[in-house]
Amino acid sequence: MSFVIYDVETTGLNTRFDQILHFGAVRTDETLAPTATIEARSRLLPYVVPSPKALVLTGTSLKDLTSPLRPSHYAMVCEIQRALAEWSPALFLGYNSIHFDEEFLRQAFYQCLHPTFLTNTNANARADILNLMRAVSCLRPGVLQVPRDADGRQVFRLSNLAMANELAVGSAHHAMRDVELTLQLCQRVREGAPDIWSSFMRFASKPAVLAFIREEPAFGYFDKFEGTRSVRPLTRIGISPVDANVHYCLDLTHDVDALRRLTDDQLGEIVRARFTSPIRRLKVNASPFVCPLWELSDADLEPANEGELMRLGQRIQFDDEFVGRLAAAARTTDRTYPPSEHVELQIYGTGWPSDEDVAACRHFHQSPWEMRLDIALGLADPRFRRLGKRLVYLERPDLLRPDDRVAFDAEVVRRLRGGDGDFPWMTLPQALAEIEELIAAAPEQEHERLRALREETGRLAPDQVGKRAGAEMN
Repeated sequence: MSFVIYDVETTGLNTRFDQILHFGAVRTDETLAPTATIEARSRLLPYVVPSPKALVLTGTSLKDLTSPLRPSHYAMVCEIQRALAEWSPALFLGYNSIHFDEEFLRQAFYQCLHPTFLTNTNANARADILNLMRAVSCLRPGVLQVPRDADGRQVFRLSNLAMANELAVGSAHHAMRDVELTLQLCQRVREGAPDIWSSFMRFASKPAVLAFIREEPAFGYFDKFEGTRSVRPLTRIGISPVDANVHYCLDLTHDVDALRRLTDDQLGEIVRARFTSPIRRLKVNASPFVCPLWELSDADLEPANEGELMRLGQRIQFDDEFVGRLAAAARTTDRTYPPSEHVELQIYGTGWPSDEDVAACRHFHQSPWEMRLDIALGLADPRFRRLGKRLVYLERPDLLRPDDRVAFDAEVVRRLRGGDGDFPWMTLPQALAEIEELIAAAPEQEHERLRALREETGRLAPDQVGKRAGAEMN
């Protein structure tokens, strides 16, 4: 099996409306020896306003991001897609990647008419190194040094973990630097805890996860939890009717008898609590790190012990009435994707593209730009028609009819200006207000840099829309 370790740097934290600016990845063989790398950057999209906090954090200037010397976003995404497709099949790894990097990668592929789910289809799989670090710290504490904060909680931030283990840190918030650190941590685990690495590989397989959680009345599950522990004992109680990959599990650290005594309404309220819910949603196709209870120490199982938890799990699973009530409450937390006017929010919940559209999208990428508008307009899925037409606007606006180009210009202006009401993206007024907050909180020596950022941000003005969109041609 080959591995692909990757990382992204972005304009912000919004996985739907921000964009990737810097991508780095390394392909390795089964021994984690590097065999290939890719590093790619992109120019700022004309309708995206970067988060000033993100720019300050990464030390990036808007002048650099808008430089015509940078490749367009579409060109970068095509380069990434070609490399990752060539490296497939592989196990795709990242640090805290399942909820961040992978969502950005999926959104980039989707918006650029490439197959959205590259990392977990066609014999590929994905896993998150962050949970591997949690498991190693718990099960083999001598392999890695994990720092703690003032409250005694372990700190698994990549830079802190790297410093604690005397790894070459390099530049902060740099995609390739983070890839290299993640690779070094994986190599440490593979060498120092080969059994844990083997378990990590085992549960990268969805069938292996399914078999394990169905057979074990109770098991350990590593994730981010409140308090100082990163593992909890769970028992499986059902499957989401919305997503068959989501399995409902009951956290056995909760008072099960107290939960039984609750009314259905009370139980639903408890289950819907964001941080204290007794229900965990385990995604079997996202390589969750699970383990038998016997691998955990007594301290990790307190106040119960292995035998008590196994018996409790068995009793719960045979209590059809209680399990039914828990599953009904859990179903109220299933994520839904309501209709949206914004194509970025239509990535999920609208079905798979047809085989005909998939083939047409491949034809789109292989054809001269003069043919691509007609191909885009011939797509059956309205999402992809819209995205294809927008790609033509970004790359070759001269090929659009004048009224279509004016309409796209107006949409860019709306994205930049915002207006009355709330918008699910960063607008120029929000960015300028954020810079003022940064100036107010920053020491005097930082003010000059922040004022320069304010001036650069002001230049992302709506009257520059035509020039910025046209620059995508070059």
